Formats: sequence, structure tokens, C-alpha cells
Amino acid sequence: EPYSMIYTDIKANGDLLHVSKLAIGSAVRMQALSKEELFSIYDCYLEYGGNCIDTARAYAGGRAEELVGEYMKIRGNRNRIIVSTKCGHPNEDGKSRLSYEEMKSDLDTSLKALNTDHVDIYWVHKDDKKEPVEGIIDGLNRLLKSGKIRMIGASNWTVERIASANNYAKESGQIGFGSSQIQWSFADTLSLYFQQYTSLVMDDDSYEWYKKHEMPVFAFSAQAQGFFQKVAAGGLASLDMEVQRNYGSPENMRRLARAQKYAREHEVPLAVPILGYLIQNEVTCIPIIGSDNKEMLLESLLAGEKLVTPEDACWLARG
Repeated sequence: EPYSMIYTDIKANGDLLHVSKLAIGSAVRMQALSKEELFSIYDCYLEYGGNCIDTARAYAGGRAEELVGEYMKIRGNRNRIIVSTKCGHPNEDGKSRLSYEEMKSDLDTSLKALNTDHVDIYWVHKDDKKEPVEGIIDGLNRLLKSGKIRMIGASNWTVERIASANNYAKESGQIGFGSSQIQWSFADTLSLYFQQYTSLVMDDDSYEWYKKHEMPVFAFSAQAQGFFQKVAAGGLASLDMEVQRNYGSPENMRRLARAQKYAREHEVPLAVPILGYLIQNEVTCIPIIGSDNKEMLLESLLAGEKLVTPEDACWLARG
């Protein structure tokens, strides 16, 4: 029985993107699959109402985009998919690549890899605070005018830098960032851990800003590296040290207990309250899920129905 996936509308350059409340990724876990396995995961995701595949020029040296492009070409389903990819990842020496020429070059390479003539959501992958926001916004607006992208987003940008970019866009009659992509999950996360990857983590101040400005957030590592399911199945000791260090706090054990209670009472998999917390949040959130088998994927997709209420989401986080 296909689930009744819920959707959200996101403003994009004068029109709307009708995005499923769960996106699917193409990063590390997905790359471990064979092509056939990956394509059948994507088939399953689309069959159950998902419509947004998130990738990036920097993932696996471009291979992730190529696989998404090959998938859409073989299946002939580009028109069913909101393609989300990223540009401007720094060089290996850490030098930023945020000029118009570099972003355009990334885009042209991405379009070829993805077998498409446009990208629906185009993210600036990493920020460099030394680069003025004016040049970045001007460059992105040139790309918007070319018709090759429909919407721009900021990935791993602070809310202060997004605000500064969007203020400039407004003052200069241009289009600003329509959404943000950061690390956010049901887990209480130690931002120190993610700083080593120069990844930004949702914190209280950012949360209030997103809420006030009604900016949608695409959440990566939305399942906290499987922390809750793994602890539920085998206890804290079953986790590798990295995941234990990042998530194994007393607060997360309390959250796990509430999620387990919800799952028991509603007879649903643990993925439902964990992802449902994000989906039914006061801040519009689209979790990016990753799965290496269909069973896990279906459990995650079940959260895309309107099972968890906003009141439940509040209780799950705060008790």
C-alpha cells in the first residue's frame, strides 16, 4: 500500500517547488551500493511519493552526480525529480571557489553529469567569510537568469551570512537564498564534532532565525548516523567510538526513551518519531535520508506520512 507522502511548497525564482517532506541523498552510504541496488532504492523512494534527490559536484569526485544522471536517463523520469546539487566546494588546499566563473564551471559540469538542462535547487556547498556576499549573489543571479537553475540555497552557511546575502539581494533587486542545508537531527549534537568537517549544526539561535524568517532547512545526517536505532538494537557499547562520542549523551538517551515510547504506543518503527520530529517541526524541515536497503528505506518513508503531530514533535524533543 503506497504511503501518502506529505509535501511542502518552497519559493523558487517566481514559482514554487513542490517538494516531498523527505529527500534522498547520494553521499557515502549510497555509494557503497552496486548500480542496480542504488537504482532500486531510488525506484522505491519515488514509488512511495519521494521526489527530491540531493547530490553534489564534490561527492565521490563527481561520480555521485553521474549515477543520478544515469538513473534518470535510463528510467526516463527527470520530470518527476527535483534535482538538488551543489557548487563551489573548496579546493583540496582549502581555497574557496565562489567566483562566478567557478560556480558556472561547476554548473556546466554538473548538468552534463546529470544528463539535464537545468538544476532545480543549486546550493553553494561551503562558505568563505573572506569572500564578499555581493559577488556570490551577483554570480548566482547570473546563473538564475540563464535558466539553468531554478532556486539557490546555502549549504553550511551561518544564518548571519545568509542574512547578509539576502539583505544585499533584496537591496539590489535580486534573488537571495531560498533555503539552507545544515546538519540537523532528533539528536542533541555536539557541534564541536561536526566543526572538524566544517559542517554547521542547528543550534538554538539559528533555529530561532529560521523560524522567524520562515526559511526551509534541508537536514543532512538527519538520522544521526543511525544512533537511535543502533542503541535500541544493541546498546551504547555496540556503537563505534566516533558515534558514541558524538551522540552518546544523557540527553540523547532520554530522547531515545521517548522515541521508543512513541513507537511502541503507535506500533511504528523507531524511524517514524526520529524523522517525524523534523518533518512536523515549527521550522520547515526536509530531512535528507540515506539507506542501503529497502527495508530501512520503507521505515524511513513511513515518517513521510502525517503520523507525528506538531505536539508529538515538541514532546519528543523536550518531554
